[in-house]
Amino acid sequence: MSLKKLRILPDQYIFTEGDPGETAFLVVSGSLVAEIAGKKVASITSGEIFGELSLILGEARKASVKAVIPSEVVVIRRNALEQILLSSNIELHKIIKRMSQELGKKDLHKLPISQQDLLELVKDSPDVIRALALQLHHRLSEMIF
Repeated sequence: MSLKKLRILPDQYIFTEGDPGETAFLVVSGSLVAEIAGKKVASITSGEIFGELSLILGEARKASVKAVIPSEVVVIRRNALEQILLSSNIELHKIIKRMSQELGKKDLHKLPISQQDLLELVKDSPDVIRALALQLHHRLSEMIF
């Protein structure tokens, strides 16, 4: 499995609202922002994954993402994500799947695991898996609280 790196210049968009969600991205370096209807809604920095919800849920992009400073990201395609997930331990794989399903629901979200337990579960996982699991947990937590 080979992962492709992209270099993005300031104000260059990686994707825009409504684009198909066929990839996720891991930020190697730099700083990016997510925008909805032209308004900044989030900052994205090194070590974070973005675009994963569209990829996992098979939905169009709900936001646009552009670089603030020169940035480098790793492109994660669906088959690469599946291979990475399959290489993770089975319990973590189940938790990531359950969190993804919860994020896909319209309401009544539930956290399937505490942050502390998730940190313990991902401690020996590859960086991409750890970042994905923690990002999904964070997003789900924001929807609940």
